[in-house]
Amino acid sequence: MRLFILVSLALLSTGCAVNGYERYYVPQPGNLSAVPYLEKPPPVPNIYAHGADVKADVRHMAENGYVLIGTSSFFGPEKTGTKAQAIQQGKKVGAAVVLIKSTYKDTLTGMVPFTVPNAPQVATVNTNGNVNSYGSGGYANGTYNSTSTVTMPGGSTTYNIPFAVTRSDFLASYWVARDTTKIHFGGNASNLPDDVRARLKRNTGAYITIVVHGTPAFRANILEGDVILKINDADVIDAKSFTQQLTQLSGQQVELSILRGSEPVTIRMTLAPVGS
Repeated sequence: MRLFILVSLALLSTGCAVNGYERYYVPQPGNLSAVPYLEKPPPVPNIYAHGADVKADVRHMAENGYVLIGTSSFFGPEKTGTKAQAIQQGKKVGAAVVLIKSTYKDTLTGMVPFTVPNAPQVATVNTNGNVNSYGSGGYANGTYNSTSTVTMPGGSTTYNIPFAVTRSDFLASYWVARDTTKIHFGGNASNLPDDVRARLKRNTGAYITIVVHGTPAFRANILEGDVILKINDADVIDAKSFTQQLTQLSGQQVELSILRGSEPVTIRMTLAPVGS
């Protein structure tokens, strides 16, 4: 009985029926259907451990053509964040890769009183004595002797059941893959960051934040941190206009005027055709 109580309490305290990755999943903002050249996810997503530097992992995934579609972040017992549960949620959201990380937080300990009834107590009662009687036949006497049982409540016993629940911080990121051979440029661009604007004393241009391996930008040696000033002698105003210019010139050879640090650089490259 006591072993059963301990096992039941352990299962209850860890919340084994809860999938934290599913409960605390947050999709990435944006329309995933607008992302071009997505590959069909595998039946079961590949799962890997996040390293110590999560930001570096995110950059590595982006450089290899993966797109973040959502994250799960929560705090709880070990059984709310198992590898199998992360895979289950990855399958549900159509991820190709799931990166997971858990960091020990604390161990919750205590005692839970548990009262159980004792077995009833059974007592044997012996009864004996003499019987005297007077009747029409005169005086008579006799003896009697009998045995019976009496059942009484056995009371109860209270056990102090110890428990220990290990709790951790859990993180998972979910990724879909793009076909990098079809990406027509391959460099993610943003508007100029404030520190770059201050250093260059200009507002216009597109700042390269990521270069995807195996793309035309990668092969042409475009580098992270490059500032694109012109494309075919046309000024690049910001990241949005740069993307539009690239789309209009897909499949063509282009010339990019770049600032790398403070050094002007010219790069000629051929863009892959859109939809290739």
